Amino acid sequence: MGKVKGFFGLAVIVAGFYVAWNLIPPYFHNYQLQDDLDDIARKMSYLGRNDDEIKASVISKAKNSDIALKEDQVLVTRDGDGLSIAVKYRVHVDMMVHPVDIDFAAKSFNKRI
Repeated sequence: MGKVKGFFGLAVIVAGFYVAWNLIPPYFHNYQLQDDLDDIARKMSYLGRNDDEIKASVISKAKNSDIALKEDQVLVTRDGDGLSIAVKYRVHVDMMVHPVDIDFAAKSFNKRI
């Protein structure tokens, strides 16, 4: 009975590491993208770039974080106070037993001084 408990405990620990190994990178990449969006919104609100240039910058930064974005997934809005950038995307994670799709939404707003 003790060997079965030990084997079961080891199997649970290995499964936990497997799940963490597959699920942590997408969340880390989303965190990096959020940081990049904050930086882009801060810079672009004062540089006067057009929306297409901002979208290209966001897509380029996302590519550096291993996130594939299309232009229609990036929303740039401006108002009198500042610049807002919103990104919605989905990441597919192949798990051994059950594949998972994770939806992410990153958003940044910079208010001009």
